[in-house]
Amino acid sequence: MNRIATSIAIASAALATQVSSAAAFVGNFTGSLVIRNVISVTQTTIVGQFPLLPVRVTMCNGAIETPAFAVTGASTAQANGSTYRIRATIVSSDRTTFEIWHTGASNNGVKSITFGNGVQRIIFDRFQPSPGTAGSLTGRDVVYLGGAGIWNMRAIWGNPIRILPAAPAGDVYNTLTIDFDACFDWGDSVRFDVDTDMVG
Repeated sequence: MNRIATSIAIASAALATQVSSAAAFVGNFTGSLVIRNVISVTQTTIVGQFPLLPVRVTMCNGAIETPAFAVTGASTAQANGSTYRIRATIVSSDRTTFEIWHTGASNNGVKSITFGNGVQRIIFDRFQPSPGTAGSLTGRDVVYLGGAGIWNMRAIWGNPIRILPAAPAGDVYNTLTIDFDACFDWGDSVRFDVDTDMVG
């Protein structure tokens, strides 16, 4: 009898864990096609440029926040919002890891986060087409590294970049939006990789 009760308890706990963390990544998509003109693209990202990267966070209650990145180390920067933290770590020339977590400071969750959409130097480079824009070299689509929560996340690449007078190659973009289909709230977290480049 005790063994049966223990087995039921273990099975119930496992099911509860699966139900309470159904976080998933549903893919990379293309959004706005407003073109940004630049004079050059390089693959190296300088961490000191992160404070100049615009961040726009849409909260679940409709509020808009614009936290600013601050450099926190030789290859790291962090932006702090009302109920969340966003950390960027430059891992290599074609890999930057973003970590986002909810602090539990309030019940207000995050609906979406847009990086870019200004004249910042940091931009985002997709894996295909390759070769693409001159100087961008190998890109990297958003690669999901794991998360906790009950939501589906998608990556939306917006505002293609071109080096005049060439047409956009379709691999480098001025904005990257991380969109959640349900509130990213208390206890939630996500990690993903993407390639960041810089424009001149």
